[in-house]
Amino acid sequence: MVPRPNFQVLSYNSASGVQVGEYRRRKFHRKAISGCSACKAKRVKTATPNLNLIQHFLTHWHRIFQIPFQDNIMSLSKSDPLIRSTVLAVAACHLRHVSPGVLQHRIAEHVQQSVALRQFQKVLDTPREHMSQSDVDALFLSAMLLNMIAFALPEAEAVHDATAAMSLAFSSHEDRLGWLDLQAGFRPLLLAFDVYIEKTMEFIGPLFFDDERSGEHWDFTMLSKGLDRIPPRWVQIFELDGLGFGCDTDGNTPAAVYRAPATFLAYMKDVETIRCNMFKAGQFPAKIGLAFRALLFDRDERALWLLGYWLGIMCRYPSVWWCQRRAKRDYSAVCLYLGGLQVVNKPGSEGEQWRELMQELYEAPLARDARGVQVRSTRTGKEV
Repeated sequence: MVPRPNFQVLSYNSASGVQVGEYRRRKFHRKAISGCSACKAKRVKTATPNLNLIQHFLTHWHRIFQIPFQDNIMSLSKSDPLIRSTVLAVAACHLRHVSPGVLQHRIAEHVQQSVALRQFQKVLDTPREHMSQSDVDALFLSAMLLNMIAFALPEAEAVHDATAAMSLAFSSHEDRLGWLDLQAGFRPLLLAFDVYIEKTMEFIGPLFFDDERSGEHWDFTMLSKGLDRIPPRWVQIFELDGLGFGCDTDGNTPAAVYRAPATFLAYMKDVETIRCNMFKAGQFPAKIGLAFRALLFDRDERALWLLGYWLGIMCRYPSVWWCQRRAKRDYSAVCLYLGGLQVVNKPGSEGEQWRELMQELYEAPLARDARGVQVRSTRTGKEV
């Protein structure tokens, strides 16, 4: 005979008093990663998928984020729902990237990205007077991390990552610039929170942009206002001679449209191919305005060249999971598209300028050493 348990359960079924209820053993039930059958029937959410993602990004931190392990990011992810959801979204995207074809990973990526974007929008909708410096820091850090997801090829396109027809240079889809729109949203974000930017850069800069060897601090809101860094042929082909020094990048003149992206690329074209410079180069979408985007959508040859040159710079980092596929595919597509336009056969000096530009475009993926000299291999040191 099985002995009765040595504890009692009180039951308040009677209004006149209490009585001792019978002990009932819990019925055996099968357990699963997604929850037991009872939880599934009641649609009870379990935390196991999140725990798996947490374990994944802790184990593969450097490979996922390409930055040294940061205690402050970990602390923020515990206390700030926006940082937590964004980190989980990046981890889910990486998990899908390294194990393509697994349905559960695709679902996790979709769910986590949806949660992160909702949290991001919630913070954006918060009245400015109710936001603190730490809130703005979290917002910009999340924007940096979400840009990784935006640049990574989605599963549907990753299957055909070598197909130029899927690229913005050839695609006929109306949303072919969608990934760029999310990244370009960083620019209005900078303008909206300009009073917080200085301290926010002090927080974000050491995480992504500082060169540990030189101690250089990067201010990616900075643009050179002169033409000294821009090659003369760029000045001519992009009509920058009448360059204005204002901040308007949405004007109708070529100088207003091409100034910021051309100056940014002139600064980045020969920087050393190391980890911190990858994040610097990744800020190119924040330098384009609505007028430049419209030209890209219409496949303007000069706008495509600038975008292609930037993609070529991003190709210098082939071991970075979130940029390697899109950068390689879209860069090759831009080269193919411009080659099909036969821009090098334009008459007179314009054709000569385009021949030089196309040669530069073809050499854009070549890594640079510390002196800015091209090296034949794009695989550099341990920092990349």
